[in-house]
Amino acid sequence: MKKMSKSVEIVGLLVYIFTFLCLADASSLASPPKSALVIAFDNVNELSLLANTLSDQGIDTTLVVNSLEEVYDNLVDVEVYPLNKSSLDQNGHQSADRVALQICQTFLTDEKLANKVREILPTFVVFPAWRHDACLLPWVKHVGSIPVIWSRGIDDELYTFQKTEMALPIHRDGIWSRLIELMRARSILSSTDDSYVFPALKLVQKFLPDLHIKPETLYSDVTLVFWGADYVLRSDFALLSRSLVEIGCHHCRGVYPLPPTLQKELIEFRLGTVAALLDENYEDLIVELAEKLPQGRQGQAIVWKRKNLKLNNQEQPANLFIHSDVIRQDIIGFARTRVLLSHCEDTVLLEAAFHGTPVICFPRNHDERRNSDRAIELGFSFANVDGNIPAKSEPISRVIKHIHETASYRENARKISQAIRDRPNPATDRILYWLDYVLRNREEPLLSSSTGNRDKNDRRQRHIEDFLFGVGLVIGAIIGLLVGLGISFLLAKIYPSGSRNQSHGTRRKFKT
Repeated sequence: MKKMSKSVEIVGLLVYIFTFLCLADASSLASPPKSALVIAFDNVNELSLLANTLSDQGIDTTLVVNSLEEVYDNLVDVEVYPLNKSSLDQNGHQSADRVALQICQTFLTDEKLANKVREILPTFVVFPAWRHDACLLPWVKHVGSIPVIWSRGIDDELYTFQKTEMALPIHRDGIWSRLIELMRARSILSSTDDSYVFPALKLVQKFLPDLHIKPETLYSDVTLVFWGADYVLRSDFALLSRSLVEIGCHHCRGVYPLPPTLQKELIEFRLGTVAALLDENYEDLIVELAEKLPQGRQGQAIVWKRKNLKLNNQEQPANLFIHSDVIRQDIIGFARTRVLLSHCEDTVLLEAAFHGTPVICFPRNHDERRNSDRAIELGFSFANVDGNIPAKSEPISRVIKHIHETASYRENARKISQAIRDRPNPATDRILYWLDYVLRNREEPLLSSSTGNRDKNDRRQRHIEDFLFGVGLVIGAIIGLLVGLGISFLLAKIYPSGSRNQSHGTRRKFKT
């Protein structure tokens, strides 16, 4: 009996030790608590959406913004910290680089924000590269957090990919177009370095004197870049690193019910709804368009999402509903929405593609014009002969009727929506995976950015090669032009025009 009791005790002790080891191993695999600080000197709406996504995934998130006007309306568990704008020069004629330097100085001298950062000790700091990097990358190094670069927009992406060396642009056009794009990229980099990067580093050195950051090692700690667009919009670059992660549709979700009063009003209209997300200077167009659409219960309604808008001495049509509290995705994906009127910025066009809603674009800049062309190429936007729809109510009402009566637009939009929804790993999963991966392996040498291992001489050599390439193309073009002119001159000498005309004349006489 004593031997049996001893053996039972030994077995119990072994079971206890085994259980303890299993629990200890399981606890070591648990993800440590994470916190994020999202900084938006511009692109406030898009970065507030990203902050909301991080919060939804269980990450304690704080959002620092320059302005509260464009913050996403329905943030959940995200603390918003606005910078003190009293120290900013309100002169509206300053360059974007100059404004970014002023915001940088305000950020570095904000004592309340410094205390807040010491309190939360953010694991990650997320911010754009363009007009943010020289101010925030040294500051993140000083704080001891992990920098995560966010990039969206053609020029922003070009700048980010050149600085981080995580992607290369793809030029599909001819050699002259390639040369122009190359010179444009170099112009963006050099002008930003001169107007923002070097002054910002001097500013950081003034307020954080213990840091010694050189421009060529600025990105040495950057190991993760979030690309805020999507392959639906563009794919004009080649990845050089898996640490460049596409997260464009991270905020896309299913449709929630509209506010009850608005839902009740829209059901009255049998031909459905036109959703409008245009700026307030399109007020006259929206009012005229509402008047030209079919009226009454057999007609069509317009829902226009705008904040604090009052019509200027105009009577609001019965089928026009202006709402400020409705969520943008809910009116885009509303079951009775037939078409979307938008400027076609990246985020809105992605939401339209996700919900399968045809769109009519009113581009304001080069980026939105490219998005408009892309939507036409994919078949869920209207294309006329000259590529532009006049901003007048009569042609737009005809286009709305055409899209409503043509099934191919909604069918193409449905296919794109299905392709986005059927992706094996959604953007939110990619965000969590790469944040955890970088956190676990932040000391690994394989994660160190290639930009940190580049010598200054290598960079100078690359710039010299690019310059010589451009000079060679120009010299080759000049030589080709001179050779062509020389050949033309020799042909003119060998075959004078007078003798040719004379020979033609004699030939005619002989025939007659």
